Amino acid sequence: MQLYLIRHAQSTNNVSWDQKDTNGYIRSSDPHLTDLGVKQAQTLGSFIASQPFSVQPNVGEYRHRVHITHLYSSLMTRAIQTGTILSDALGIPLYGLPEVHEIGGIYLETEENGNSSISIEHGVTPAYLREHFPALRLHQPIEERGWWQGGMEPIDSPLIRAHAVLDLLRERHLPSNDRVAIVTHGGFFNSLIRLIFNIRTDEPDNRNLPTWFSLCNCAISRIDFVDDRAIWVYHNRTTFMDDDLVTC
Repeated sequence: MQLYLIRHAQSTNNVSWDQKDTNGYIRSSDPHLTDLGVKQAQTLGSFIASQPFSVQPNVGEYRHRVHITHLYSSLMTRAIQTGTILSDALGIPLYGLPEVHEIGGIYLETEENGNSSISIEHGVTPAYLREHFPALRLHQPIEERGWWQGGMEPIDSPLIRAHAVLDLLRERHLPSNDRVAIVTHGGFFNSLIRLIFNIRTDEPDNRNLPTWFSLCNCAISRIDFVDDRAIWVYHNRTTFMDDDLVTC
């Protein structure tokens, strides 16, 4: 199995974070893509769709070719939007995979008089998906009120979710020649990578580690699973985008 991990395209939260020193940070609990983000996703989709497929590529082609047979995304709106653009470009179905959502979940944190409170929100609903993303397929049903249970997830949940995702991938796609892409998020990407390569899995919080694996918007990282080994072929690939499209 070849595993392609793709970060969602630029969201409104990404822009707000970049401009926080001048405008402050105005966070949305479930942001949408910016116009630039849509262009990033379209560029990625066109790049992958243009790749010729060879059953027995040579070494150079093996390193650089991107051919996807199965496509998943988190159920956060920015990931669904990115995945839908890729699905349309590649002509393959997009499956929603709630477990690969960003660390924390769907929530907003507010502070008043020194007291912090977390909002109770539930993310996109089945009705919303039917209206706005009718082609999205769910690998398991979600509640009518939305896929997220509300609040902020416990700090140890991302690594638990990463275990569940790897178990699902192994069950569905190993051993095989499937080429699986997951549209996910920077924080969860780091949790999943730490689990795959056994990097300080005793520490649940990525922020407490002296290392961080950067993943730009719509960048691709590829990991091949061969027998019992995980082989990191490349990381944070953005060469298919012009410089003015790249955001990290």
